[in-house]
Amino acid sequence: MAKLLYVEPSDEITDLVDRIRRAEGDRDLVFVVPPDGHVLRTPLDMRLLMQYTRGFQKRIAIVSGDPQIQTLAIRTGFPTFPSLARLEQGAPLGAVPALAAEGAAGATPGSGSGSQTEQPKTSTLARRGQTALVAAGAAGAGGLAGWRERFQGLWHGNRSRNITLASGAGVFLVGLLLVLFLLPSATVTLGVPAHKLTDTVTIQGSNGALSGKTLDQISTKALQTTSLTKNFTVTPTGTQALAPVPATGNLEFCGTKLAANTTLSFSGAAPNFVDSSTSGVSFTTTTAGENQSVTLPDCTAGFSQGIAVQADASTVGTQGNVGASETWTWPNFSTSGCLDGDCAVTLGPAFGNVKVTNQQAMTGGKAAATQSVFSTTDASTAQQQEQTVDLNLTKTAEQQLKTSAGSDVIAEDSGGKGIQITVTNPTLPTGCNTSASTPCPAATAQTLTVTVTAAATAYSPAAARAAVLQDLKSKVPAHAELLADPSIPKPQVATAGAGGAVTLTSRAVGYWAQTLNLTPLQSNLAFKSPSSARSYLLTQLPKSSSVSVKQSPFGLPWLPIFSSRIHLVRVSIAQGRSSG
Repeated sequence: MAKLLYVEPSDEITDLVDRIRRAEGDRDLVFVVPPDGHVLRTPLDMRLLMQYTRGFQKRIAIVSGDPQIQTLAIRTGFPTFPSLARLEQGAPLGAVPALAAEGAAGATPGSGSGSQTEQPKTSTLARRGQTALVAAGAAGAGGLAGWRERFQGLWHGNRSRNITLASGAGVFLVGLLLVLFLLPSATVTLGVPAHKLTDTVTIQGSNGALSGKTLDQISTKALQTTSLTKNFTVTPTGTQALAPVPATGNLEFCGTKLAANTTLSFSGAAPNFVDSSTSGVSFTTTTAGENQSVTLPDCTAGFSQGIAVQADASTVGTQGNVGASETWTWPNFSTSGCLDGDCAVTLGPAFGNVKVTNQQAMTGGKAAATQSVFSTTDASTAQQQEQTVDLNLTKTAEQQLKTSAGSDVIAEDSGGKGIQITVTNPTLPTGCNTSASTPCPAATAQTLTVTVTAAATAYSPAAARAAVLQDLKSKVPAHAELLADPSIPKPQVATAGAGGAVTLTSRAVGYWAQTLNLTPLQSNLAFKSPSSARSYLLTQLPKSSSVSVKQSPFGLPWLPIFSSRIHLVRVSIAQGRSSG
């Protein structure tokens, strides 16, 4: 008793597999393929259908008027019928349609559904009466008594073998009776008036055991990966030349005798303050010490804290790093009040001796050198490494999400939203412009770390379909029932996010008919003839109904003796929707 499954034009091979999975109580299934459908038109579709047919231990037949689908189905090994009428007659196609004419021409009698079975010619002996047959047997075997004696001799001569043969014949007869009375099944299709029902359903999904308890709600899974980390190393390959740097410090001035408490004015870079006790390096006042006038404190009774004026070593490098409290000379000092004839330093009206010292060491002098820096190429390479690590960790995180989802589906809308990837990247080195006057920071090899986490929501397609089906059933009028196998396409994800929140939409189409209890009808059909069963059912069904009977694996003058072997199928006369 095969169950009819009507294929929608929009169905994919996954939809057919899902229909097979849901048909738990039916072993024999028939897929009725519409002429405008696009599934089962490739060898791959047919092989996948055959694979799942064997995996679920089903027997599947194909009904299609399309020669392409017929050819693929026959070659794959499916019983194939061009129409439901041929299905009811139990007459499958016996050859690939393109070769049907050639096969029919060379077929042996009875080898195809369209061939004429040649009846064996009746022998002359068979046309004679019973008396003639007995006489012929007596003449050929010494009469009836002789025949009986010959039989007894043969039986006793091969007793053990004959007992085995007799036992086998008994088992065969018992099996034949079982086949005739127990094996046959029947599918009775009841065509009844039905009404179309269209419903656009919105399903809300949320995480937790309490969700999915009300209409249009399903329970989902909130998925969260562990923190994935990856290190990579950036090594500097650039070099930068460092110019020598002069030492810098403060020169302190005070006056003795008449120079005490006088004003010392600098109108430019006063040169040639020489460290006479150590290096002999001269210092020149800097911009910060230029163009200022200072009053010299009195250091007649001994040197005291003087007035500090910033100065740089005239010679670059480490030579200018002079220690503290050194002795200084002022070689170009002149009593005329001018230095070097350009009056870079002008003394006040009361002239006397001027002393110079440094309370703190002169520091910062550096010789010319080179240093390792991150070049622009190093910075570009680091960015590429970071992008590669980001991509690999993201793929790993997405795979973790799929693994944790199991048989459920990760919700992702048409805009690609639904999977949240959080990437924490390190600060990448900046490429150095080695030609700039300002030195770049010195660089050493750095180990950088990228961290990625991912979150998403997973839902069960079966739960979503059940919710849509339940919503569709809620729209059926009272005292009516929804016919089986409504069209429920794969739900679309409207919105999705992490934490278990998802919104699904689906446009379902079904058919409903008035409620009819099939159990009493089924029990009254046992051992009836097909015509009697048809007449009886037409009296029990609404007007404009139809009844068709198909027996399997062969036709008999009676329906199965057990009503459980009779399967009643309700279909819509207009649309062919079934309720098994």
